[in-house]
Amino acid sequence: MRPGRAFYLFLANWLPGRGELLHFTWGDAILETTRRPDRCIFTLHQPYELWSQPAWENIGKSAGVICMAERECREIHARYPKVPCTFIPHGIDLDFWRPLPVPPKRQICAVGQYMRNFEMLMRVARSLLDLHPDLIFRWVVNPDFKISDALKAKFPPVRFEVLRNLTGPELHRLYAESWLFCTPFDNVAASNAIVESMASGTPIFTTRVGGMSSYAGDGVITMVENNDDEALVKAVSRCLASPELRSELSSRGRLHAEKYLGWPVVVAEHEAFYTKVLSETGSRINKY
Repeated sequence: MRPGRAFYLFLANWLPGRGELLHFTWGDAILETTRRPDRCIFTLHQPYELWSQPAWENIGKSAGVICMAERECREIHARYPKVPCTFIPHGIDLDFWRPLPVPPKRQICAVGQYMRNFEMLMRVARSLLDLHPDLIFRWVVNPDFKISDALKAKFPPVRFEVLRNLTGPELHRLYAESWLFCTPFDNVAASNAIVESMASGTPIFTTRVGGMSSYAGDGVITMVENNDDEALVKAVSRCLASPELRSELSSRGRLHAEKYLGWPVVVAEHEAFYTKVLSETGSRINKY
């Protein structure tokens, strides 16, 4: 067991004195095993399809739950109407992740591997690179992510790059200098890549799965049905052909991030939820 998870379990099972609650901001790590969920608030980052039966049982006994997408809240409310539950979006540092005063390059960035639709990503990348000879497609993955030989065989033959070990500033520059972000998902609650791209002013093209709609706003994210390659290629090509459309999507995404995703906004939403829970329990909250 990793030390961080062991510490979380210790806190969750050896709780402070009566009248105190603990808020675990990565509640997924201990939700199944804590013996006192009634003294805990859990922030859950995973889609509800990945929650086990023991996890569901502890959700029903918990002091409250914060979800990273609205549909997870709906599932909890349907099963446990009396459990306090709210959606608070994934926050982002708007000063670090911001548009840069440089013209975008003719490149598409894809970022991440968790719950991504690799097969669709490869098919769409190949089609786009065939259609647009001036285009480069760059995919960022974790340093320890192992790409199978079967997946490598499906890589587009030219102008497709896999990047690893990028620093924070390097990743930010990749987002901000890309014409757009294009990564299909199979499922999602919240994604760092989505909010980082949005805050950096990079138009987002992805699949309508999981909780993605909670971050899409009023057309801020362009979404297609999962595995609809033709629709995604068409939408991306339209943006590649229009600097004006790219600029409009960039501005709308940044404004959406400023309105809903900045840390002051996210902190205020946490405080409002704490107030609600405390008014019902008469407890005080410690955050971990």
